[in-house]
Amino acid sequence: MKLAKIALVLAAGLLVASTAFAGEGKGEGLYGFQITNGVADLYSTNGNYISAYQAPEFGFAFQYWRLMTNDYAFNMSVGMGMANEKDESSVSGDPDFEYKQSSFNVRVGGDRAAKIGDRAIVYFGPGLEYWSGNSTFGDDPKSENTTRIAVSGRIGGVMMFNEKVGFNCQIGRFVGRATAEADGAKATWYTAGFEGSGGLVFRF
Repeated sequence: MKLAKIALVLAAGLLVASTAFAGEGKGEGLYGFQITNGVADLYSTNGNYISAYQAPEFGFAFQYWRLMTNDYAFNMSVGMGMANEKDESSVSGDPDFEYKQSSFNVRVGGDRAAKIGDRAIVYFGPGLEYWSGNSTFGDDPKSENTTRIAVSGRIGGVMMFNEKVGFNCQIGRFVGRATAEADGAKATWYTAGFEGSGGLVFRF
């Protein structure tokens, strides 16, 4: 419950900030809907301990950019990730085993942006990310949430098809610290991974 409140407060703050920047009229605004891929930090139970592991995930995200000056953009994004694995036994009659994971994340940062002609923008910059996710093994109860706070850097570009619609693609890397607690056991670890996304952007 405490983590959910923190996430909601952070997300609300980002939305308020983005609205304020949009109202100042200092530059162009871009909204993006992205298909994403990244890395989930999760845990498994090992006796009286829990042990960390990483797994790939894909998902969807909403991004917002606001050009504060001619070459600097405020950025925020809110996204969700997921993964699903189905295992079938070699023995006829054995039940199938299914693994699932899900997550959400919020990121805020600043990008140095450079326009290339009238229809392209290249950007790169740092950001701060909050990530939270869980997993389910077969019929076992859903795990408690693992949380991750990380710094990230990314580079990307926007290609406009016309004045209002374009395509965005980016890659990045994060480095941070993750924490998980379950039934009195606790695990903390440093973590890192790559992430990327691509999708449509709209200029307003």
